[in-house]
Amino acid sequence: MIVQSYIELSRELLVFDVLPYSAKNQETRKSLSSQYETPNKKQPFLIMKKCIVLLALFLQKAFCAEWTVETFPEPNYGLISDPDTILSEQSLQAISETMDSVMDNAQVPLHVAIAVASQMKLPNIDIDDDNNNNNNNRNVEKAAETFARGIHDKWGVGTKSDSGGTGVLIFLSVDDRVVYISRGGSFDTLLRNSRIDTIIRKMKPSLRQTKYDEGLTLAVQLVGDFIEKGEPTWTEKIWDYITVELGILAAFVSSMFYSRRRARRLREEQRIYAEAASRLSEIDRAQAEALQGQYQATSCPVCLEDFVSDRIGSDNQPIKLLRCGHVFDETCWAEWVNSGHGDVSKCPICKKDVGVEEPAVENTEPLQQPLIDHDEHERARGNNRAMQLFQQERNFRLTRLALRYPNYITQNQVQRWSSPAYNGSLSRDSSFTESRPRVVQHKSHNDKGASYTSAGHFSGGTSSGGRGGRF
Repeated sequence: MIVQSYIELSRELLVFDVLPYSAKNQETRKSLSSQYETPNKKQPFLIMKKCIVLLALFLQKAFCAEWTVETFPEPNYGLISDPDTILSEQSLQAISETMDSVMDNAQVPLHVAIAVASQMKLPNIDIDDDNNNNNNNRNVEKAAETFARGIHDKWGVGTKSDSGGTGVLIFLSVDDRVVYISRGGSFDTLLRNSRIDTIIRKMKPSLRQTKYDEGLTLAVQLVGDFIEKGEPTWTEKIWDYITVELGILAAFVSSMFYSRRRARRLREEQRIYAEAASRLSEIDRAQAEALQGQYQATSCPVCLEDFVSDRIGSDNQPIKLLRCGHVFDETCWAEWVNSGHGDVSKCPICKKDVGVEEPAVENTEPLQQPLIDHDEHERARGNNRAMQLFQQERNFRLTRLALRYPNYITQNQVQRWSSPAYNGSLSRDSSFTESRPRVVQHKSHNDKGASYTSAGHFSGGTSSGGRGGRF
């Protein structure tokens, strides 16, 4: 209520600020001035006014929670739940009186409840960047359906009957700009989808002007009107049939188009993931070879592309061999040197001095990195040398992989994998395998995984469906 008081005061002050300088408003302006304006100077009052408005908005945002079905409270004013105090006391009273009138005059058992929230806690859902706005609307509407029907079942709006529940729940989420009307099974015909769409369409002008009390009052009245009207006429049924058929056709075409695009995107993501997994497997295999002193680079550590042979790089030019023993594609080495990534006199991997550039390899003998002597002592030294070269190149390759596959390999993973204490398999590391693209399974309303007990105001009614929309 403290937040609501600040909001009401800020609105009153804003009204004062925008009053036109007409004769009929002079008395109002003088009255407000006597309450808020200092006798001599108006500037301090204007500063105070702006501060109050900003403070009210801040407090409203800070104190309004993101609600879930489980945390949203039961009705706190008659059959209305407004935990964020979106509605004033007068509005709550007016809406409640309208609800009582509609329920008393209904020719069939009817229970109407209202839930008003500042914001829902939306689930994390993957959104296609190419269709971001449309997908976001669908996700919010789907979340509103789950929320409204969940609240309907949790409170038990209405009573149980042979034809279904006798309750209607009107849900409004202000910050999400969405409304949803959930109905019990008894009103599947009287409050068919087309009629609920009409109610929501007529609510939208008031909701867009933040006249939430007017919109909710109108919704309650229209619910009563449609129930009193009775079964839909043949004209209404035919028109609904045509509208539904066209809607189904449009939804089918849109769904097919979207599903195919999602399938192509998923296949592409799986291909990229498999490619990253293959690169990591190559590093795992190379580490085993390095432990045996048999490691020899078979791909460029910069572009990660395989060499054509042990003498020719992936660019079909002779491999660039540095004095430290590390090898690169000639093209990649030239681009690295010219790009300014680091010291051109140092190896990008081990940072050792490369001295005068080695000429391109022209001999027909296979490259040896490093050359191992057959003497036992020299072999041990060669193995250590090979392992040292490999560890430096391994860490460099991991950094390059993170740049190429940022969705699957992160800098935190590279840091952990580069630690001398790490001895696991890169391609089987849980942090990597958990990022594998998978088809997202969405839960339906009936798979909420939770059961609710009815609120004391109602008698165990349940939701059979409904309709919603953004405003």
